[in-house]
Amino acid sequence: MLMLLVVPLITAFLTMAILKHQKTVWTIFLAVSGYLSYALFTMYGKWDLSWSIELGFKMFGKNVVLSLINSPLGWFFAFFASLTTLLIAMFSIAYNDEKHDSKTAPIWLLLIFSNIGIFFAKDWLMFFIMWEAMSTTAYFIIAHGKEISAKAAKFYLSISLIGTSTLLLGIILVSRLSQTFDIGVSIDSLVKLFSTNYSAALLYIGLFITTFLIKSAIFPFYMWPSKAYAESPDDFTPFLSTVMSKYGVYGLILFILPILAKSDLPMFGKISQPAYMLAVLGAITSVLATILAIFQTDMKKLFAYSSVANVGYIVMGLATMSVVGIQGALFHSVNHMIFKTAIFLSLAAVIYRTGERDMHKLGGLVYKMPLTFLVYLLAIISAAGIPPLSGFTSKWLIVQALMAQKMLFVVVAMIFASTGAFMYLLRCLASVFLGQLPDKYKDIKEAPLLMAIPMTILMLLTLAIGVIPGIITKPIDAVLTGMGYNVEPSSWTTVHTALAKSDLNLTYLFYVFMVACVISLIMYLISGKQEKIDQIDNYTAGENPLEWDTTPDRFNFAYGFYQPFKQMFNPMLDLISFERWMSSFGRIVERASSALSLLYTRSEGAILMLYIGIAILIIGGMM
Repeated sequence: MLMLLVVPLITAFLTMAILKHQKTVWTIFLAVSGYLSYALFTMYGKWDLSWSIELGFKMFGKNVVLSLINSPLGWFFAFFASLTTLLIAMFSIAYNDEKHDSKTAPIWLLLIFSNIGIFFAKDWLMFFIMWEAMSTTAYFIIAHGKEISAKAAKFYLSISLIGTSTLLLGIILVSRLSQTFDIGVSIDSLVKLFSTNYSAALLYIGLFITTFLIKSAIFPFYMWPSKAYAESPDDFTPFLSTVMSKYGVYGLILFILPILAKSDLPMFGKISQPAYMLAVLGAITSVLATILAIFQTDMKKLFAYSSVANVGYIVMGLATMSVVGIQGALFHSVNHMIFKTAIFLSLAAVIYRTGERDMHKLGGLVYKMPLTFLVYLLAIISAAGIPPLSGFTSKWLIVQALMAQKMLFVVVAMIFASTGAFMYLLRCLASVFLGQLPDKYKDIKEAPLLMAIPMTILMLLTLAIGVIPGIITKPIDAVLTGMGYNVEPSSWTTVHTALAKSDLNLTYLFYVFMVACVISLIMYLISGKQEKIDQIDNYTAGENPLEWDTTPDRFNFAYGFYQPFKQMFNPMLDLISFERWMSSFGRIVERASSALSLLYTRSEGAILMLYIGIAILIIGGMM
């Protein structure tokens, strides 16, 4: 088990020494990812595996140790994160050529090292060390030597430091309460505290919840992905979106859910008040991120908000505290890794060939990059929750769990967000792949083979899991059993849901889907032949936009795609903008700092400080 940490750590330093040989470095990165995926696969079911080391000093009267343990929950997240990383690594070999190489592979290996440590940590010391390593290494990868990326990385780091601070304070308080750093013991201690001091216990878990919500970009911390995802290296964005966003989800399941399940808490309907509050935050996140995604012109920013919305769905499922809800949340965590990685890799392939991120400057790429288009198409169908692709199953489970718990507001919010997803998914599809092909892109080619292979695998995975959900639900059974839930073995093809007579056999849905595809193909073949129109003829009636001191893309139908909706929602978005709040807070701190500095830099200020000091001494002496 220790080798899971040792291998990426050693190879990180090895690749730093040979960084000039970029193909070798990225090949090593792929090999390490493959090794971790294989090693984790062989660890399934071996829940007695553990490792620990004493640090040589005592706290709370006991020797302090750093320890790892192979739990079903940790294995679940670590394995699917590693499998996702393996496919991204294959893509990265082709992507990181002389023009695009970000030289981030060694730091990325350090991030994978911390990734393993987080998911297998048994004590808070190990968890915190790996959490801090994860936040720091991610900062350097996001920055990757570019000025605009460095600004996004600083914004990410500033938010992360808030989360790290609340995590550290929470660990100190909980460890003093339980007299140990063991995570399992601290859960039991907080359960007892809820029965004796409800306010203190709520404060303690509130610190941890804040940390986990920040890392998963849940409201009110929903803004940082739009900067970090957009400006990070194109091949790292899928990892940032699909794997790193799950650290907070993992923390909620590992620590918060067991406390809420075991504690005697005030109820709101069928679930506890803290759990319902989590559901509301997830609902707000999904709705708000969906609205913001609709208005984006940058394809990476659009899907940054899309990722935030999907994590909101996961939090809603967890908050139900039910078997089906948690099953749906875990299922959607894996689904999000698969379909969002497929989306971001297909967009990275587009950027690799065109060098463009603004959607309205693209178009018609379906003719030049048909495989990339097909990957993107099936991935967004899955993201929209349309059967028989995998996204349908997890969303269906979450909606069922919410309805069973009679969480009406949250159900409406999720349905609104899921429906709104069609708007931004359609926008990117129509803007990038459909419509007119600009003249400057008439000679571009399909993505290279090493990019096409992982994209194709992801496309097939989302179809396979949609038809055979047991691929994911059977490992989830082990997780739920490890959490103390009584579960019946999952079926390979049938999904058992929360409401009566609502079980689904997804094989039948697949048959219906295939019949619909055949009918659509027949209709296409018998339809009239379409005529291709030149871009300028289509948009400007044959006149040249360059003669008006403008560019053809300004007349693209994708320019200002949802402008009326943006004007309608802008006032509300301005009121709840976390970025605006942070900017205002920064200005207040800057003014206060400037005012204090004047007291030291000006003579009258120095005299005033002297008088204040004398007054304090006199008052202190009188007391």
